Amino acid sequence: MAQQTERQGDSDDSGFALLAVLGFILLFAMFLAPFAASSRLKALTVGHEYNQARLGNAVQAINGYITWRIGADPRWRGVVDSGGLFASECVIKDVSMKIAIIPHVSLINLNTAEEPLLVAGFRGIGLSGIDAQNAAQKVMRFRSPGTSNGDDRGIDAGPKRAPFEDISELHDFEALRGIALADLGHVFSVREGRAILSRSRETGGASMFYTIETVLFDGDDWTGSASVFSVATRSGPSQKVATIDVDTKPPMPKSKGNCASLLDGDVTRVLEEVLA
Repeated sequence: MAQQTERQGDSDDSGFALLAVLGFILLFAMFLAPFAASSRLKALTVGHEYNQARLGNAVQAINGYITWRIGADPRWRGVVDSGGLFASECVIKDVSMKIAIIPHVSLINLNTAEEPLLVAGFRGIGLSGIDAQNAAQKVMRFRSPGTSNGDDRGIDAGPKRAPFEDISELHDFEALRGIALADLGHVFSVREGRAILSRSRETGGASMFYTIETVLFDGDDWTGSASVFSVATRSGPSQKVATIDVDTKPPMPKSKGNCASLLDGDVTRVLEEVLA
């Protein structure tokens, strides 16, 4: 019986590996094939513009593959939910990659978090004690219905008096405009997440929303994309629900490790052909 179970496990792993490759090849056909197959396009396009387009389509394909795998591979999703892939770096050919997969269940929920947790979050992104306190109080007034006697200066158009709908609304706060949305999205969520400071170190179980951020570096060229995706369920496929601007070049990756441990060996080989 044990041998039969082991063979079944091996069969399941092989089946998933095949599905992974087929799924990624489908994405490859959508995003990358025109750039890998058309020498005429490459000849007619300025080198820099071609490379930017190639990297940009590769980023979209990688993010699409990761979204698909979260919904298709429960064991891999468990690693993601535990924070094991919050920040990864690797290299394919001469292209360096930074990939972040952030389960929103581990973030701070802007719509439900109590003031102490908000203060801790704002301190974590670099605000001083008093500035973090002021920002937390303004967030609570911004999202709360009714009126308030608090100081609403520094909020564009004043408090919304309704829940946050997008992380970009944090840039309505003067104190937060100097912080990149991608960095704010590594700490806060408007869809799910923690609400109480005493639970900050607890895992929140399976997340329903994930921020997937991929940045590729090839010489002086770089391209990044970050989006929030809902995970696939029995009631429907995964969906992109928000896009987060990546408009500031992050530091170059330091790791030169192989991407196969993150993206699967067969998927990595497909990318090697495209990024060669």
